[in-house]
Amino acid sequence: MTLVSLLQLLQFQLDQSSLFIFFMSQPKSKAKNIQIFAIAAVASISIVCVATSTFLKPFLTASSQSNSLSKLQTSSLTIGILGDPSNYNGLADYLRAQFSNRVQVIVDGDRSISYSEVRNRLVRKEWDIVFTLSPMLSVAAKDNQYTFVAQMFPNNPSYYQSALFVKSNSSIKSLNDLKPTTTIALGDFNSASSFYMPAYDLFGKTLRVDMGHRSHKILEMVKTEQADVGSAPLSTIENDNSFRIIHLSRQIPGSNVYLSSKLSNSDREILKKVILDAPISIKKQANYGAGTEPDYSNFIKISQKAEEVLKCANFQKNPVNFYCPTFSINKNILSQNDTSIILGRINGWSRKDSNTEQFSLSSTDNKNYLVLINRQIFNQIPGASNPIALQNQKVKVTGIIPKKVSNSNFELTITQSHQLVILESSPASQQF
Repeated sequence: MTLVSLLQLLQFQLDQSSLFIFFMSQPKSKAKNIQIFAIAAVASISIVCVATSTFLKPFLTASSQSNSLSKLQTSSLTIGILGDPSNYNGLADYLRAQFSNRVQVIVDGDRSISYSEVRNRLVRKEWDIVFTLSPMLSVAAKDNQYTFVAQMFPNNPSYYQSALFVKSNSSIKSLNDLKPTTTIALGDFNSASSFYMPAYDLFGKTLRVDMGHRSHKILEMVKTEQADVGSAPLSTIENDNSFRIIHLSRQIPGSNVYLSSKLSNSDREILKKVILDAPISIKKQANYGAGTEPDYSNFIKISQKAEEVLKCANFQKNPVNFYCPTFSINKNILSQNDTSIILGRINGWSRKDSNTEQFSLSSTDNKNYLVLINRQIFNQIPGASNPIALQNQKVKVTGIIPKKVSNSNFELTITQSHQLVILESSPASQQF
């Protein structure tokens, strides 16, 4: 019903009401006609009330919502993504409209951005709304105080699997056929499906490794025979007849949408409601919806075991051993003088316990230290994408006096993320 139609109906009912008053003033001989007309008038007035309510309700609701959304404190929002930006333009336009174009909305990222770079942006809280795409990045978001809003891929199961796969005509039939001359294409150190899970399942193998790639690149490499084996989410290859699966991983929790702790509490509450209330078409295009955050505890344990398997692997030289030699590594720490600034290179890693990473550090003045970092704090250090990726990296430790734990052993315990600075990082994508 248009506004003009509504006004015409209202005018008609007013005319009817005037006639009703006229008839009520007539002799009693016309009582029967008056009763009939009265009933009709009351019914007509009821229709007008319902029509008016129906027509005005959207405007009243929109006005009320606009008043509540006008309280958003931030003047800009950055949506962080790892996919096609065009899938998120609708969401960006929707957010601009919801806040009457008073808030600048930017979409940042694409399919080419590396997981390590995404992690650094999470550490620096450059993204206000993040679509993690990877469970490893979901864990990194949680460790950097991002709060859960919605699930990605809500129509898919909450847990998925990755697959080791080959070209359909490959002679490789199972993991038993993998040899030191076999080339495997993997993702970067922060990928669950294309690094952590295959690394866990490849324990005991020696392979040539070409790593640092996104899933679409890994598929291309196997299809064009640049690699013999690849690892990617099962959903990306299971319906492609050009590939054949040789191994499936354990269950992997899905990824989510998170909001930065840099936003105020009230802004996060408003944004959560607006994001979840978006039209179905926008949510479908951006691949998210309402849901509960999956449990990452078992996944974290598996990733820790994978790191234990890989702690002796040298990804700077092919072939790579996915195991540690039988001999023990000497971790003796030499006596040191107290200092507040230490420059050096990481040359070893192990895990002290489930929550503490332990690194060997050789300083520029030829001294050795044992560096202890809580896992959550480690996830907050820019450039420290993964304990394995930190090997051979130049670092600076500031504001810590070495602690003497025995006659010849000293430790550096990192209690704040700024105390460890990565001075150089490996390229996000390279062949080793």
